[in-house]
Amino acid sequence: MNDTNINILTLLMQDTFMLEELSMYLNLETISITKSIKQINLFLEGESYPKIEMEDDRYAIFLSKEQQKTLFNRKILMTSDEIYDYLYVKFIHNKFINLEEEREKLDLSRSSIFRVFTKVKDSLNENESKFKYVHGKGIELNYLSPKNLHIFFKILVKYFFKMDFSLNRINLLDDVLKIYNSKELTIKLVSVFKENKISLSSFLIAFLCALNVCIKLFKEINLKLDCDYGKYGNLKSSLNNHLKDFDLKYQEQVFYFLANNLSSAVPFEPEVLAKAKKLTLRIKEIFNLDEIESIYENMLLKKLCYSIFKYEEKILKVKKIEIKSIDSVILNIFNDILKTENMNIYFSDKVILVQMLKKFILDRNKIETNKILLLFNEINIVDDLFLREELKKYFNNYEFTIEPSFFYKTNKEFYNNKYHLILSDEPSLKDDLKIINILNLSDVVENICDYILQDYLKRRKASTN
Repeated sequence: MNDTNINILTLLMQDTFMLEELSMYLNLETISITKSIKQINLFLEGESYPKIEMEDDRYAIFLSKEQQKTLFNRKILMTSDEIYDYLYVKFIHNKFINLEEEREKLDLSRSSIFRVFTKVKDSLNENESKFKYVHGKGIELNYLSPKNLHIFFKILVKYFFKMDFSLNRINLLDDVLKIYNSKELTIKLVSVFKENKISLSSFLIAFLCALNVCIKLFKEINLKLDCDYGKYGNLKSSLNNHLKDFDLKYQEQVFYFLANNLSSAVPFEPEVLAKAKKLTLRIKEIFNLDEIESIYENMLLKKLCYSIFKYEEKILKVKKIEIKSIDSVILNIFNDILKTENMNIYFSDKVILVQMLKKFILDRNKIETNKILLLFNEINIVDDLFLREELKKYFNNYEFTIEPSFFYKTNKEFYNNKYHLILSDEPSLKDDLKIINILNLSDVVENICDYILQDYLKRRKASTN
């Protein structure tokens, strides 16, 4: 089971995928994926587990909870990155490691574990950390540089973030980190988030669990910014109440972190934040979003931070969203921006960012299309007033006219010149107009939004030519 095979299984345990989708999500050629699926199925068949199957052009694997537990409770499903992370964290955490003991735990050959640990040593050497060999015992850490502390923290965030979806049910870091009561801490942090109406995410919880470990090991961590924390008295009281069994230094740093979050700051590591800010500026420029609302800009910045972090740390957690043709156009523009800035993120995060960009573009460009005609197949329209009022909730400044479709048939030129967009449920007009179910509000709203986006993209293309 190589890393590619494990990544394919990781995706298939989250959803079903077409071959082309797997190719996009994994950034691999389809021929490589089909070859890997054959290898995985040979392995599963040899172990008497259900194989990956094709259903309605989608790959899927169906394992019972008991089968998942037994299959994924095996070291063979640890990727090379997970082995590296384990050795890195254990060495830094314990300040000592015996590779022979670890080789037996991981069921690796001596050459394999030395090859992985050489990468750990390279990181320590490059960043001026100090360690020494203790004859007959192992390797001892003497000094950890700020850069390596930063890497240590990132790997911990990655570990806590992956706990709810990683295939590895026997993550060896569980034993190293069990003394930190992370499950209890998570429950208490959720209460704090709810009491203070802070948006909850698995990434923020992972960050705060990692912070708990690092503060107990390295007291010099300080997240305080140059801002007024006096207005967050309720947050401080909430933390004192729920985290009273945890270190006072930890309570203090969680307070700074969450207060920074509430003040619209983006509390993220400097390197990733700098990349996200650079992308945000470029996105605003390319999509003509200079006057984007601050709440949207922070939303975009945070999502970019999470996406960059996930990609760089190889965290393959996806949310599959169907994309339409107009999404593909925006996605291509976004891909060009990433290429220009020499960056990349996972396809699943690109799709989510495209949905966000569509929202921003729509809010900015709604006023461009304001006269819309809805043509009904029937002469008597019972719900025309209701439909108009409902549409006003989505498009407040728009003028909606609802008429029987035979009016249009008698004078097409008049209507085409008078309205920006005409929608109908009359099948006979399919050669002239977009035919939709007009009594379905969501269908009407979606088609209006698509038209606004298409109009925006058309104008944008014309201005760049």
